[in-house]
Amino acid sequence: MDSEQTIDETAASLGFELDRAEIETSRRVAAELVETTERVREQSRTGEPSNVAAHKQLADDYGSLLSGYETPRTNASDGRLAGLEVGVKDNIAVAGIPLTCGAENFDYVPAFDAAVVERLLDAGANVVGKTNMDAFAFGPSGEFSERRDVINPVAETRIPGGSSSGSGVAVAAGLVDVALGTDTGGSVRIPAAATGTVGVKPTNGTVPTHGVVPFAPSLDTVGPIARTVRTAKDALHALQSDERVETPRSETPTADAPTIGILTSLFEASSETVTAALNAALAEVRDAVDVTEVTVPLGAIEQAYSLVGSTEFAWYIRQRGTIRGVGSTYNQRWGSALCRYIERGGFSDHVAKRVLPAAHLDVRQRGSQYIAGRTEARRFEKAVENAFSDVDVLLSPTLRTLPHERGEITADEGKFDLLGNTAPFNLSGHPAVTVPVARADGLPVSAQIIAPKHDDDAALAAAELIESLTDGFTG
Repeated sequence: MDSEQTIDETAASLGFELDRAEIETSRRVAAELVETTERVREQSRTGEPSNVAAHKQLADDYGSLLSGYETPRTNASDGRLAGLEVGVKDNIAVAGIPLTCGAENFDYVPAFDAAVVERLLDAGANVVGKTNMDAFAFGPSGEFSERRDVINPVAETRIPGGSSSGSGVAVAAGLVDVALGTDTGGSVRIPAAATGTVGVKPTNGTVPTHGVVPFAPSLDTVGPIARTVRTAKDALHALQSDERVETPRSETPTADAPTIGILTSLFEASSETVTAALNAALAEVRDAVDVTEVTVPLGAIEQAYSLVGSTEFAWYIRQRGTIRGVGSTYNQRWGSALCRYIERGGFSDHVAKRVLPAAHLDVRQRGSQYIAGRTEARRFEKAVENAFSDVDVLLSPTLRTLPHERGEITADEGKFDLLGNTAPFNLSGHPAVTVPVARADGLPVSAQIIAPKHDDDAALAAAELIESLTDGFTG
């Protein structure tokens, strides 16, 4: 097939009706664009160094850490995060350190830092290196890393939560002060809840994702895990490049007590063990603030998450690492590495089983299933917004059950015990914070606080108040 036939077919597939002269003009323009493309590719190859920084395998007893610097990397001696050691999930670019996405046989060394890493360094953080994760962020139990098994330091027979498993565990075990995770359906909040730590999912779009390997770009967020709400808040403000005056870490800001709305639908979807522990822990909270019940119908929001998230990842694979218009990382070497991985059939059965149903429907139904998922997400978003007309923040269990025994969660079974209360707020875009408030059977029970969009501090303030009024969890 010659070039003229190809452009004819392209025009027909787009519904364009052009005469022969117009087709010929378009062909010449396309040829000029090819020349530009090749020139930019060559410049990117020569302009991006391929050197690898001095690094090593970071050793720990829990499988939470992967490659890291010989000595922690720092750019500033002052700032919000001065002196704090930070780990970075291994789907986020850190210059000179291998990026594996937790996958076997995938290895790409970026020569640049993701925007969030730059902001950590500007805030005085000491970047230690990379934290383990479920391969390509397909958790949610934390058992699907292809690099090292991740062990929950709170209870070794229980899941660590994922997909940011290494980040939650590294913080819980005291290996780092803060760790970054990505949260597309709960992947910061789930491991935080499973390990008794604090996790923050920011308002969608408020933390840059340049240099972050996508799962579902419209749902992807980057957030911190820490041992206290205060430290998590400092980290989030650094990630959002917040210019507000800093408050010393030892000083707790005062604020009007919020009105808290109990999300009855998510309590009803959760186990009796979890809700009983959470309600008991909230007794003192009820004495300190106004608490009222709020109804937000769940509808088909679980199915909407599968339709939207898995479809967007399928697009990412089909387009070989480039999602046009909303892609967060356009990099020739990264794209080439991913293409090689895909062509070798690198994705695990776990990833394939999570993606294939929605990917198949996308082809068969020409995107109508994605529109249905988006429509359901918008319905839920409006219902949440309406709820904020009566309350300042909403509260639910973070996990529907206690952290599962290892081996119980598969691509098909049990995932919404973990995702069911968290993923809806990736679809709606609202900020959410998980904070440990109690223990049951020796395991952590956490509350999730949700705030209006772009009022992340309201969620953090409520979480800090609840943290101060409850016993929390000490592993």
